[in-house]
Amino acid sequence: MTTRIGFSTPKRFNPVSWLVRKVTGSPCSHAFFIYFDKEWQADFVMEAHEMGFRIVPLAHFEKKNEIVASFIPRWEIDAGMRWVALEYLGRPYDFGGLFGMAVVLFGRWLKRKWKNPLESAKAMFCSEAVVVAMQKSAYPKTEVLDAHSTAPRALLEFFTKEASSAVP
Repeated sequence: MTTRIGFSTPKRFNPVSWLVRKVTGSPCSHAFFIYFDKEWQADFVMEAHEMGFRIVPLAHFEKKNEIVASFIPRWEIDAGMRWVALEYLGRPYDFGGLFGMAVVLFGRWLKRKWKNPLESAKAMFCSEAVVVAMQKSAYPKTEVLDAHSTAPRALLEFFTKEASSAVP
């Protein structure tokens, strides 16, 4: 399976997305997986969405979201993605963890490293799912990422740096 990691922002105004982009200085507010399903012969998005952790056709996703960037990971993440899917599909979105990111970001502004005080063991937010999948797949250099406090911007920077260091 060739999985891509995508980054997006909604096409219509969304106050949570706007706030995430404003606070983090990011062009994106969302991270997700894109994969090709052989059975259905189509690309699908697996994401932590406000309606819960779900899978939707990429064509449906693109109607409401602007994809800012997507990357093919340099190392296989299928094992981690499978783990995240089996553990979290159908579960709720981690709104508490999302709002707990405010504490993490405030700590960074103060030059301190604080953990997310509102993280949930039963739910995930978008960038958390991607980091967990990468870590469960033993993806190099992800040990420095804390799944519960990594914002989409940090992941976008991780993949941008990795892509710029790739040998063509």
